[in-house]
Amino acid sequence: MASNRDLLPRESLLWIFAAQFVALLPQLSQLPLWIGFAWAFAVYWRLEVFRGRRDLPGRALKLLVIALTVAGLAQTYQRWFALEPMVALLALSFTLKNLELVSRRDAFVSLLLAYFVAATLFVREQSIPYALYGLIATLVITAALAAQLGSFSARPRRALGLSLRLLAQATPLMLLLFVVMPRLGPLWNVPQDTSAGRTGVSDSMAPGDFTRLSKSAKPALRISFDGPIPPPEQRYWRGLVYSEFDGRTWRQGFGVDPRNGGRVYWNSGERPLPQVGPRYRYQVIQEASRSPWLFALARPASDSAGVGETADDRLVKRSPVYSRFAYEVRSWPRDSQVIQSTLSGAERRRNLQLPADGNLRIRDWVERLRRRGLSGEEISSQLLALYNREFTYTLSPPALGRDSVDEFLFDSQKGFCEHFAGSYVFAMRAAGVPARVVAGYQGGEWVSGEEYLLVREYDAHAWAEIWLDGRGWQRVDPTAAVAPERVRDGLESAAGEEFMRDSLLPVHRFDILVKLRLQWDMINYRWYQTVISFDSEKQRDTLQRLVGELSPLRMALFFATPVAVVLFGILLWTRFTGRGRKQPVVERLYAVFCKRMARAGITRRPGEAPRDFAERIALESPPLAEFSGRATDAFERAGYGGDKEALNELRRLLRWRLGLSFRVSARKNRLMGH
Repeated sequence: MASNRDLLPRESLLWIFAAQFVALLPQLSQLPLWIGFAWAFAVYWRLEVFRGRRDLPGRALKLLVIALTVAGLAQTYQRWFALEPMVALLALSFTLKNLELVSRRDAFVSLLLAYFVAATLFVREQSIPYALYGLIATLVITAALAAQLGSFSARPRRALGLSLRLLAQATPLMLLLFVVMPRLGPLWNVPQDTSAGRTGVSDSMAPGDFTRLSKSAKPALRISFDGPIPPPEQRYWRGLVYSEFDGRTWRQGFGVDPRNGGRVYWNSGERPLPQVGPRYRYQVIQEASRSPWLFALARPASDSAGVGETADDRLVKRSPVYSRFAYEVRSWPRDSQVIQSTLSGAERRRNLQLPADGNLRIRDWVERLRRRGLSGEEISSQLLALYNREFTYTLSPPALGRDSVDEFLFDSQKGFCEHFAGSYVFAMRAAGVPARVVAGYQGGEWVSGEEYLLVREYDAHAWAEIWLDGRGWQRVDPTAAVAPERVRDGLESAAGEEFMRDSLLPVHRFDILVKLRLQWDMINYRWYQTVISFDSEKQRDTLQRLVGELSPLRMALFFATPVAVVLFGILLWTRFTGRGRKQPVVERLYAVFCKRMARAGITRRPGEAPRDFAERIALESPPLAEFSGRATDAFERAGYGGDKEALNELRRLLRWRLGLSFRVSARKNRLMGH
């Protein structure tokens, strides 16, 4: 069993555990539950060691714990080289360090690991609340480091005060480095586990999927325009195209999905652009979706790094969007382009595909119209008129069975956008007209304070496109035939009382809450524009505005001048505040004590806590042990507890007993050759 001399004091352990808890807390919702229990057990074991009830684990037990840890990670994660298992491994290393936490060196290693664990907080999210929490975590970890200097420094007020001063002094240097340091690729570009939960529009569409999204008011896109802004009825932000149907679920299918045979043009020059200029230029800031789909108006092109264009007028990213992502877009609406004359055989077959059986009633309905000699456009008009006369737009549609299209069209006649788009495309394909479902977002709320369009999750929408010879792909939104206000004014206007009915706090019903929510979103938008998206291009523009033409000499002066000014200001502040501030009586008395101890041959070390100093006096000069202990106890009670009797006791000790004790101690030291 380790001796008491080897163990860290109680205050140091408590500060270390507090720093670990603060660093791990936001990770516990993402990490497996057993890692949180492992940390709690390691802390319990280490406290038992401190109480003398258990021994520190030996080598065999440590090897067993490591083996169990590796087995747990292998069982939990499907692959090792991804973000989630790497963060979990760091958290476990951080946790297991408690089993060998003995010396101050071990404490420093553990707290340095705490900084890295706290930094992983920004892997998944870089919002303002996370940034504030990161500052709090840094404050606590730095305070824990300060507390390792001794029991005097471990007092909460002193440790936190020292941490605040250190962070305040580091802030100017941090801001300077933020501006001048080269922009490096962020940590969160490493591979992540794509099997984890997703948000936003999915890879497939079944009845009820978009109804689920209608319950979320989370931001999805923020779009700022350089020039004209499309009217509400033209704000269709397309992201996915579904061409394969199995009777209930729509999917992209082979040749459409870029991960499964779909072609992507990664360079803007690969696909010729229209001769006329783009009608819209804009920047999209997309929230994390954990999928590669980007959202833009029809016929988009982007020069942003890692963004490509598909043959069916969509944008995709080389890697999934794990964190907020900004990209520039130019769009050419189809009415400004030369129309493709024919549809390839493979594409025609793909967009006419239907299951071999099922949904017989809609097939018979379409066949009767075709026998009457109606064209594809006329059948489309008949179906849209039917939607308008007999159907109801609702966020609470009834459940559908195997023949979902038939049950929707001829039985329930109540649905959301995916019901209308899916049934319309099925009917048009049955009529021999190539058709496909398009998913994305429609509409958006204009934020005049920052001049951008805010698109939320509940703006998720599905519509249809049909191929007409001589006119190409044409957008048809069957939902607009039932609830035109959905396209013109948004989901809230179309859904009425059903809108966000199940939310805990119906923000949309209170004007003040609506305004506060918009204000908060504007703050987040400005935060992203100013801080998160501060890339190398923005850095270069900022430096050019500050110093003009960039050169090594100017950069050196720009870097050195503020550092020199800050250091000079600190020097002046220290000198003037140090002269003007009167040292407290108890500190002056303790300084007298330290000076006389130095004359006796025992000098207090820099940063040494009073209690640690008293323990060293007892080891090096036993005759002074009782006196130094009483003097230190009186100093601590007077200095931290405000005990006036203790202050008087310290005066008496220094006045009468200290002189005799020091003379005796000094004489003995000289005789012993010290």
